[in-house]
Amino acid sequence: MRKILWFLAGAAVWFAIDWLLDLRQAPIPTPPTSDSPAASLDALAASLVEAGEFVRGHHWYGSDRERTEAYRHILRQLVNSLEGNALMDPDFPYFHEINTRTKAGMDNSDQRYLIALFNGDGVYRVWGHRGSSRRLDFTVYGLDDLSPSVSTLATDDLKAAADGSFEVIIGGEPRDHNWLDSEAGLQRLLVRQIHADWPNETPGEVHIDRIDTERPDYPTLDDETFARRINLATDKFNTALRRWPEMSRTRIAKFIPVNSLSPPRDTGVEGGLAGRLMVAGHFKLEQDEALVITAWPSEADYQGIQLGHHWWESLDYANRQTSITADQARISSDGAYHFVIAASDPGVVNWLDTEGFSRGVILMRYDGLPVPELAKEKHPRAQLVKLNTLWNYLPGDEPRVSPEERAAAIAERRRHVQRRFGY
Repeated sequence: MRKILWFLAGAAVWFAIDWLLDLRQAPIPTPPTSDSPAASLDALAASLVEAGEFVRGHHWYGSDRERTEAYRHILRQLVNSLEGNALMDPDFPYFHEINTRTKAGMDNSDQRYLIALFNGDGVYRVWGHRGSSRRLDFTVYGLDDLSPSVSTLATDDLKAAADGSFEVIIGGEPRDHNWLDSEAGLQRLLVRQIHADWPNETPGEVHIDRIDTERPDYPTLDDETFARRINLATDKFNTALRRWPEMSRTRIAKFIPVNSLSPPRDTGVEGGLAGRLMVAGHFKLEQDEALVITAWPSEADYQGIQLGHHWWESLDYANRQTSITADQARISSDGAYHFVIAASDPGVVNWLDTEGFSRGVILMRYDGLPVPELAKEKHPRAQLVKLNTLWNYLPGDEPRVSPEERAAAIAERRRHVQRRFGY
C-alpha cells in the first residue's frame, strides 16, 4: 500500500511539473542593442527566420487554415512593429492604425484602434471630430502592450463642442477636463473608437501634435536614433509574435474548459480598457456540431461578441459574420440573445461563422456599465449541441434567415468596414 501511495505521490508531482512547464510561455529573444542601422536590420532579418521556426513548432500549427494564418500572423506583427516603432517619431507622431490588415492582440471587430508613441516628458494635443461612433476612449499606457493604464479619458467624460470637435491634452499641468496624465519616457496612447450600430455610425477623426516649447524644431534622424528605433521594432515584433498565441495557449485553452466561457472580468490592469468587462472562451467543433452562447441584454453602452483564431487575431468581420453587437443581434422571445457558433449557416439570425476553423477563441465585451459587474444569473453560458438538433434549443418562434438576407447583411458589413477604415 505504501508503495502505491509513493507511486501516486510521485506521479502527481511529475504531472504538476509537466503542467507548470506547459504553462510557461515561449522565451522571447533578447532585443538587439546595436547603434548601427545595418547591424540592426540584420538582427531584424534574423528574427524573421526565428519567427518561422517558432510558429512551425507551435501547438496552434495544426490544420491547413491554422498553418496559413501562422505566416500571416508573422507578417501582421512585422508590419505593426515597423509602422508603430521603427517609423514612428515620438516628437512628431502620427497615429498607427490596427485594421483588417494589421490585426493583433485579439483586436475588437467593432473597433478602430489608433496608436501613437509619444515622449512622456512633453505635452501633446489630441484633436479631431467625435463622429457618431458609440464610444471614443483615450488611454495612456507604458510601452509594453500589457502594461496597466496610466490614465484614461472615457467617452462619458469627453467634452466635445456642439459641432463634434474636441481637444484633449496629454501631460503638462492638470486640467479640469479632457486631460490625460503621463509618465516619463516613451509612452503609448491608444484611442478606441467603437461602433455598435454599424450601418448608422460614422467614424470620427483623431490627430496628435506635440505642443510644448521643448519639442525639437523639426524632425531629424541620425544613425544611432534610427538603429534604436529598428531595435525597438525588432523587440516588439519578437514579443508580439510569441505573446499572443502563447496567451491563447496558457491562459485560455489551459484554464477555461473547451466550449465554455469564463466569468466576466475587468481587464484594465493588463492592457485592456479600464472598466471594461470581458468574457473569454474557446471552441472546438466538429462539422455537425454547434455551440449555443446564451447572453442577456445589460446596461452596457456597448456589448459585443466575436470569434478569433488561436494566433490571437479576429476572424474576417467584413466579409463574414464572425462578430455581432447587441445592436445587430436579435433578442429572442425569451428575453435572451442566442448566438450560434457553427461552420455552416444554420439560418439563425445570430449565427457566428467559424470561417473554416475547427477551433478558435470567443471574446465578449461590455463597455460603459454604470458598475463594472454582471449579476451571476446574467453571466453568458455555452452549450454544445448537434446541428441537426439545434432548433430544439432555441425558442419555438425563432425566425430563419434566407441566403438572400444573409448576403445583404454581409454586404452591409463590408460597406461599414470600408467607411470605418477609409478603404
